[in-house]
Amino acid sequence: MPEAGVPGRDAGLTTPEWVGIDGVDYRRVVLCFLFRDSDSDSDGHGGRQVLLGLKRTRFGAGRVVALGGKIDGRETAREAAVREVEEESGIALVPTEVRAAGTITWRFPAQPAWNMAASLFTAEAGCAIAVPCEEIEPRWYGVGAIPWQEMWQDAPHWVPTVLAGRPVHARFVMAADNESVAGAVVD
Repeated sequence: MPEAGVPGRDAGLTTPEWVGIDGVDYRRVVLCFLFRDSDSDSDGHGGRQVLLGLKRTRFGAGRVVALGGKIDGRETAREAAVREVEEESGIALVPTEVRAAGTITWRFPAQPAWNMAASLFTAEAGCAIAVPCEEIEPRWYGVGAIPWQEMWQDAPHWVPTVLAGRPVHARFVMAADNESVAGAVVD
């Protein structure tokens, strides 16, 4: 994810990692939601589960997030999603089984280097076992037991749509505190 002080294209850096949308520069990122069906979730109930992770380091540290990160070089968004999931959970996905699930932009007027344009993906994880890494502590959650209070404040606006299996297209403007949502359009 973006770090403070990373220049965008307006600062003279023209790379495949950044994209201009409506005159605003955004770091290109991916988020991937892995799903599985389980006989027992963390609350002792069976059903549909989603893999999220406690972010341990860097941008978003201390929050529960979807797996994902920056698109590197000229890799496609799908390739980045497959790579990020494996780096953050040890789960190797088959690229052709990773499905597009929408797009989101986050604009941080008080911290423009944090602006992100995300491609969203979903995939079935089957019986794969997630393992922690230095950056993420992955954990399965029942789709009805998402820890909203531990996530970014925009999450309740769009994550339920992904959990319901529908594509989402959203734009968020974050408040000056870089936490609160100042504006949202969710389609």
